[in-house]
Amino acid sequence: MKKKHNFLIIAIILLIVSGLIFIYPTLSNFINQMNSDSEIRQYNNNVKLISQNEKDNYLTEAKKYNENLSQNVSEAFSNDSFNNMTEYENILNFGNGQIGNIRIPKIDVNLPVFHDTENALREGAVHTANTSFPIGGESTHSVISAHTAFPGRILFDNLTEMEIGDVFYITVLDDTLKYKVVEINIVKPDDVSKLQIVNGKDYVTLVTCTPYSVNTHRLLVKGERIIETQASADILTDDTTDSPILIGPIVISSVIFVLLIVFLIVFKKRNKCPSEGQEVKNEQKT
Repeated sequence: MKKKHNFLIIAIILLIVSGLIFIYPTLSNFINQMNSDSEIRQYNNNVKLISQNEKDNYLTEAKKYNENLSQNVSEAFSNDSFNNMTEYENILNFGNGQIGNIRIPKIDVNLPVFHDTENALREGAVHTANTSFPIGGESTHSVISAHTAFPGRILFDNLTEMEIGDVFYITVLDDTLKYKVVEINIVKPDDVSKLQIVNGKDYVTLVTCTPYSVNTHRLLVKGERIIETQASADILTDDTTDSPILIGPIVISSVIFVLLIVFLIVFKKRNKCPSEGQEVKNEQKT
């Protein structure tokens, strides 16, 4: 009887542990996404406090940076690309290094976009230094990258699902720009030929590692600017991800809870049955 009791306790402990291991990736991503949503809200609130004159000054600095890049198109990814990083980091910097945010409706991505600093890729998407700031304009090409298969986070993992004609949105300050995917390529990490500025074009290319967890190549999803009277008309008004992200953790937790209840009921019955049987035998003897 004692052995059965110990076995059930061990089984319940193993069930709890396995359940926690199973739910960890979903729960971790949920918590991290909540943090990203909070950063986006804070960014939007900060932007509302900035005067129009200040916004214009920020954009003017970014445009000058972009214009200087366009004069050296072939040099954009040279060994000197990280010169003047202090100047770069001060442009469109509102305190935490966040430039804006990127939303990709098809794959349910909504991430803050940070300056290209050492640990920025852990926090969300990153604008590649020495490429155009994503504020739009002719002869600009902004490169935005994010991890795939990063522990506990879903960032650009599903970028492989993007197809020609899909759209994504970049928000900087209170301007939202719409881009339509026009080209998808897989290249080696040192191949930057698809990331150069093209005269007269307004491009943003999204970059992530591929294949999943192997990371020998880079997936490039290039979008071209679509100028509309109301560029953000078809974007959800909420600036955070949709509530269905809660479904995974809730369902898994519920299943684990039910299984635990079942085990506890079985455990209780098995404890009672032998004692009840023993009482019957005792009554028969008397």
